[in-house]
Amino acid sequence: MHTGEYVKMPKAVYYQCLWTVKDIDRLYRLEAMMKHEKSEDEVVLYEDEGGMAMNEEVLRQASWKLSCIKDALNVIPQEYRIETIESIVDGVFPTGIAHENTWKKWRRVFIKELAHKLNLI
Repeated sequence: MHTGEYVKMPKAVYYQCLWTVKDIDRLYRLEAMMKHEKSEDEVVLYEDEGGMAMNEEVLRQASWKLSCIKDALNVIPQEYRIETIESIVDGVFPTGIAHENTWKKWRRVFIKELAHKLNLI
């Protein structure tokens, strides 16, 4: 984790991180496509939900972004990881488990670490 000096994160970077996390379900689908074992005589055309063909670099980027998300999650306690992701995807803080300030803190720590992992800051 990058600790020490406090640097305000640019809004554009913050939102890139949020949208990367919000895209997590699609990233998992793309990664699964990439991991599909194809036979030598098989030609695989990758399409997203809109029917657009994608090249393998898109799939590699999806896998890399998922790796960044997973690595960034390691900086927060295990008991907050799933709910932190869900709170970003759903836009709602969990209730009853911890105080809202706790969620804000771990979400902030996670987003900052994700920005570093994605080489945005």
